[in-house]
Amino acid sequence: MVITVSLPPLLGRSEAAAFRNQLLVALEQRESVCVECGGAGAFPSLWIQLLHAAAASAKAHNLSVTLKAMSEECRQSFQAIGFDFAQSALVLE
Repeated sequence: MVITVSLPPLLGRSEAAAFRNQLLVALEQRESVCVECGGAGAFPSLWIQLLHAAAASAKAHNLSVTLKAMSEECRQSFQAIGFDFAQSALVLE
């Protein structure tokens, strides 16, 4: 089963902590996660690190973290910090 979650409107530190807890609960329940990125603009590096770490953890348990409907601005924020999707466990849809 895959749990779909949407990003909050604001991608701040407190929202990151709450979102991290959602991801942890899903992974503890042995569920893959699909993150709905529609409407999200640029991602702060904290969020990129959070998603990358969650994906690495998920992969270790034969689960996945998928990013769905990423905007061009969102993709550019990953590229701006040199993030390489080919080297990451994050899945793009």
